[in-house]
Amino acid sequence: MGGDAQKLEGPDLAQGIDPESVPEGGALVGHAHGEAVLLVRRGAEVFAVGAKCTHYGGPLGEGLVVGDEVRCPWHHAAFSLHTGAAARAPALDPIACFDVTTRGGKLVVTGKRGPLTIKLGGGGPASVVIVGAGAAGS
Repeated sequence: MGGDAQKLEGPDLAQGIDPESVPEGGALVGHAHGEAVLLVRRGAEVFAVGAKCTHYGGPLGEGLVVGDEVRCPWHHAAFSLHTGAAARAPALDPIACFDVTTRGGKLVVTGKRGPLTIKLGGGGPASVVIVGAGAAGS
């Protein structure tokens, strides 16, 4: 973890927790595999995503869950619970997504998923020029 070491708080989700610890429509912050993880329950589904906003590191566990998104409490960036993709500015980068399973009656975060890959149809242009700064330049 080096110089960016952070104190991991909450339960070790890799060891498993009681499913009732995550209320319907609610969230729980814990950690798994050395990273802060946010668990969110939406109906029968439980999502596990990174617990820090990729914009300025805001605590997503203190944010709102609206539909299938979690919103950062600091600058209101939104992220998909399904893919981790940044759904609303000012965040540009996705948050991590983790796999969740049930073992022995407990919810267990088993590991991080690979990055989301989106293929565009039609080939697209060979190059693009963007004139601007900030989000436009990125």
